[in-house]
Amino acid sequence: MARTKTPEFIRDNAMADPRMKFVPELEEERFQSMVAVPILAKAGDVIGVAVLHTEAPREFDDEVLNLLVHTASLVAGAIENAQLYEETRRRVQALTTLTRLSQALAGVTLREDLYEAVTRGARELLRADACQIYRLDVEADELALVGSDPPGAPSPATRPGGTGLLLDLIRRSGSPGRRRRVARELWPEADEDAVLIAPLGGRDEQLGVLCCLAGDRQFSAEDAELLGAVADQTAVGLKKAELIERLTAENIVKDMFDALAAGSAEAGEAKASEAHCDLGRPHVFLHIERAPRRAEDAGPWPDLASRLESRLRRLYPRAFFDSRHDRIRALAPLPGRGDAEVERLRATCEPIARDEGIVLGLSDPDTGAASARRRMREAADAARIGRSLVAGGGAVCYQQLGAYRYLVHLEADGAPRDRYRDSVEALAEYDRRRGASLVETLERYLADRGSVTASARALYVHPNTVRQRLDRIERVAGLDLAEEDLLSLELALKLARLHRDRDDAE
Repeated sequence: MARTKTPEFIRDNAMADPRMKFVPELEEERFQSMVAVPILAKAGDVIGVAVLHTEAPREFDDEVLNLLVHTASLVAGAIENAQLYEETRRRVQALTTLTRLSQALAGVTLREDLYEAVTRGARELLRADACQIYRLDVEADELALVGSDPPGAPSPATRPGGTGLLLDLIRRSGSPGRRRRVARELWPEADEDAVLIAPLGGRDEQLGVLCCLAGDRQFSAEDAELLGAVADQTAVGLKKAELIERLTAENIVKDMFDALAAGSAEAGEAKASEAHCDLGRPHVFLHIERAPRRAEDAGPWPDLASRLESRLRRLYPRAFFDSRHDRIRALAPLPGRGDAEVERLRATCEPIARDEGIVLGLSDPDTGAASARRRMREAADAARIGRSLVAGGGAVCYQQLGAYRYLVHLEADGAPRDRYRDSVEALAEYDRRRGASLVETLERYLADRGSVTASARALYVHPNTVRQRLDRIERVAGLDLAEEDLLSLELALKLARLHRDRDDAE
């Protein structure tokens, strides 16, 4: 009858009819005849059956049949109205709970509080026995359990390869059948339809996964939609919380650098402690600026600074950065305090500096906060001098700058006005007019302690070329290199280079 959707009659001996289904609770063995009428929903689906029994055999006429059909119609309407009311009530309750959860998530600023609010709220929303949230550790490429309600609920994290199955599932956007198979593997004690799994974030950025378990019931498609909505809100909340944490951390790091630069060791150490920066470990300060000859090629500074910080963080994850409108200050931990450690850091940063068109200055290594102000000034001086030495981009160590370190803060007006300064200016003017390299050749020759061979090797020219340039230098500048005070001449050269490149940049 339920299959055919038509009324059915049994005149007598009802228990012997194969169409009869015996229900012991109704004591149907007492009845001889029966008539059954389907209770049909508006859509035509059978939602029940109205049955009339008699103890004696009986023929049911049209009047009885019409009464039963009419009664079944009324019952169908009442059942559908009750189901609609119950469904509406349940939806309203779910939306109310979801709204409260959304408000709670909107007010959370810490990730730990967010995990607690999500798991507790999702469990209440879906009437689940347990809810868990897993976060993706990008560096380790694995999921980690970060929140659970209740705390002791069974977790795939305790099973070998369990979180790996979850991660693979959300990355492949598995079908419902595959999701059930994974659920059966991860929660063998639960029914496969009593587990819901929703990814946090989209395909472009996976943040983790949210799971719910039910003990004595199965989840519906509506439950899956609700958990998906919670997962989407959780992803937004996580991004907001992480942004707040990052901005807070950046402000702490900025305050740390400002305190150290001001020479306030105590305040600097306090801020360093908040930022989880161990100043007691060997470290080096970095100062980063645009290279003068690449200023127009590098693009807007905020984009360049963000790209630089990202590249350097990949090399030194435990470094601290303070990005300003025209420069970056950084502190990088070292495995040791030796100069060799600084040189290794410089060599690693060199290709990045050239590629990005920036000058990166490194201080001498240090520990503690007492001399941090001096070290930060060393890094800034190294970058300032580097603008003259590696104008196209590069990394420069303060300890390798020689006499430049004594001249960097000497202004042109404060320098002696002697014949060496006039000679250097004459050589620079000759280079500008002729496109020559007399100043560079003389500086290289003096740095190599008067060795023509070493100078030729460094300049990639023949030794005779160096000799010819030296002869021209003596004629243009009015010098006799064999008789001159070469130290004074070298200082005049370096000071002229510093101020010439500084003026060109301005």
